[in-house]
Amino acid sequence: MPAAVRREPLASVAPSAVAPTALSEADLRRLRASLMARARDLVEQDVALRQRLTTEQAVTANTFVAGTEGACAAAADDQVIALLHHEQDEMREVRQALLRLDEGRYGWCAECGDAIGLQRLAVLPEAALCVSCQGMAEHRAEHRVPRKGEPLKR
Repeated sequence: MPAAVRREPLASVAPSAVAPTALSEADLRRLRASLMARARDLVEQDVALRQRLTTEQAVTANTFVAGTEGACAAAADDQVIALLHHEQDEMREVRQALLRLDEGRYGWCAECGDAIGLQRLAVLPEAALCVSCQGMAEHRAEHRVPRKGEPLKR
């Protein structure tokens, strides 16, 4: 039985040393266009969400309303703020994917170095991990022991 070959993560390999053979130049152009379009959409969503928080009606309602109505207004703001955080995280992932494209590292798993695959990238162009490594990362996150002071996961 042959010994297992350990692959070094792509970060340790010079970007010019490897080119994702699974992705053609046309594929890369389409994926870049998809990432750029997603970035534009995220900017528009960010602006719209911030406007929701700063409308005169929202500011007045949250300042002067007490009781149930005030609680509902605060909950609505919390929801908008959570959406803003999600959009910002997604924008960071899109920018990182564009950077990997520019550096020639796009399409390779950041964890194991294997090709991510065109089908996965077509659905999730900002993906940095192959399906297998993404599954392992999610499993680790689900079973992570909270640090001191962190709330327990329910």
